[in-house]
Amino acid sequence: MRKSILLTLLIAITFISCRKKGCTDPYANNYNSTAQVDNGTCLYDSIIPNIASLIINTSHVFENKSFSFDSIYQDNFGNQIQFSRATFYLGKPKYINTSQSTIDSNNNYVLIDPTNTSYNLGAVIPGIYQELDLLMGVDLITNHLDPAIYDSDNALSYQSPSMHWQMGSSAQNWSYLFIVLEGLVDKNGNNNFDAGESFVFHIGNDGLTSEINDIIVNLIVQEGENEILEFKVDWSRFFDGIDLSTNNFTHTADNPTLADAISNNGVNVLQVQ
Repeated sequence: MRKSILLTLLIAITFISCRKKGCTDPYANNYNSTAQVDNGTCLYDSIIPNIASLIINTSHVFENKSFSFDSIYQDNFGNQIQFSRATFYLGKPKYINTSQSTIDSNNNYVLIDPTNTSYNLGAVIPGIYQELDLLMGVDLITNHLDPAIYDSDNALSYQSPSMHWQMGSSAQNWSYLFIVLEGLVDKNGNNNFDAGESFVFHIGNDGLTSEINDIIVNLIVQEGENEILEFKVDWSRFFDGIDLSTNNFTHTADNPTLADAISNNGVNVLQVQ
């Protein structure tokens, strides 16, 4: 499995430098039909008629409790935990129509976090769609582009706190942080968060995206009319099967097994309302 991922990465890196960059949004004024990689340069009129966008509204929970950074929860093993940071990338929507054809509408990404409840996933080509595929993380090509090419209001631009690893001078060695979870965990069960009792999960690098496929949506997209989907984000599902008293730290490379587990659990975090 890992050999396959490494081979895929090597092939992708070989072609990144020769893939033509430009605006890949067909609704933009400067759409470039020959561009293979969107470089964030798309230009639009101040008012764009007849374009539909997908808006996703989110409610945030931990199991059956409303999510709050001030709240204390329990993982599956009874450990008390409190979050200080929780966020992940979501995007690259693919729409499956009634003929089972897949429409790659855009390459947009949003940064999901509990302090926001509404996100614009970008333009949707008019049509009737019964399923939606989403990617948690960032795709293989976009993952190695320079965040500096994006406008500051783009989720893929540089963020504070950082959502990007920049190792060395070559973007081929860079990666976005796909999932970031941080907080406190009562490791010894004394009902206190003692010094050093924390959890930190920074998940990134190629091969650690989560494909959330076959989401039943039944969308009828018409020109100029935005479509809205309601999602529940259950942050507890990232920790399924993980005892935070003993497995509570990874920057991916230092504990790839734990990073894999967090990434794999990502497919269960989103639920259509």
